Amino acid sequence: MSNPSRSIQHRGENSAVDTVSIPVSLLQKMSEAAQAFEIFQDELEDFLLSQDTAFLARMRQARTHHVEGKARPLDALKQELCIE
Repeated sequence: MSNPSRSIQHRGENSAVDTVSIPVSLLQKMSEAAQAFEIFQDELEDFLLSQDTAFLARMRQARTHHVEGKARPLDALKQELCIE
């Protein structure tokens, strides 16, 4: 049974093209590792924010404003900031 591979081309400093064949199984593992790292980054960010007392105070204040009806519609904010 042969090990399928993909060719990857890379332009070097002198615009030469280098080609490397990498087994598909290795590319799949690299993709899985990248996905796992992205999940890790998201969870780490959530954890760090959950420990930030200033951030939590701002979120509580924003929630209070929202419940009290002091929040503005997103479309109005976008228009005010000239965002599409």
